[in-house]
Amino acid sequence: MRLRDFKKELKSTVKSLSPAIALLFSFQIVFIRMPLSEFIPIVIGLLFTVSGFVLFVQGAKLGLLPIGERVGTSLIERRALSMILLFGFLLGVVLTISEPDVRLLAYQIETVMVSGISRGEIISVTALGLGIFALIALIRIVFDTPIHYILVPGYLICLILVLIAPEEFLVTAFDMGAVTTGPMTVPFLIALGIGMASVLGGRTRLKAGFGIMAVGSIGPIMAILLWGIIRGWL
Repeated sequence: MRLRDFKKELKSTVKSLSPAIALLFSFQIVFIRMPLSEFIPIVIGLLFTVSGFVLFVQGAKLGLLPIGERVGTSLIERRALSMILLFGFLLGVVLTISEPDVRLLAYQIETVMVSGISRGEIISVTALGLGIFALIALIRIVFDTPIHYILVPGYLICLILVLIAPEEFLVTAFDMGAVTTGPMTVPFLIALGIGMASVLGGRTRLKAGFGIMAVGSIGPIMAILLWGIIRGWL
């Protein structure tokens, strides 16, 4: 990692997080007024957050993005469609399980909800949903299908499921759908789509790559709503 790149990423991260940090300190001084012994660990945690985020983003740029694009290019060049679909599905599942945002939200849901929903259940269903729709997103790139052919029916099905699913699963479904587009999942899947689109003729790299997460976000929502309905029958 070059020092210049690290400094640039650090500057960008501090600039992005500074309004939130300034707001936190303002509330501490004016309203919260926590004892210094309790507030110091929070400050240390913020320092770890900033430094960890800088290292992660820089690592994603150096590692996840190039390898994802190379994998997509290689599989398309070999015309290994079945391998592409299997890889896309497994990648969606594995990345979702390792996604920090998903794990944190699942922990909060398990802590707050009293319906016996475990963290493992939430993460597993979310990962399965994203894996399936990541696969669908890759198929869309291969066959150059207009994205609205998937988005419109997908969200219409989700809206229908909202009318049937138990109430406690509604907010969980849409929240989990949002956090799956996190720092682990997005760089690799988008790079994979861009790599595929760069080899296939007549594809726009921008539309193909960034359409993956638009389609993929439907999966966790639909999967959790369906899981809630099935769970209610059992």
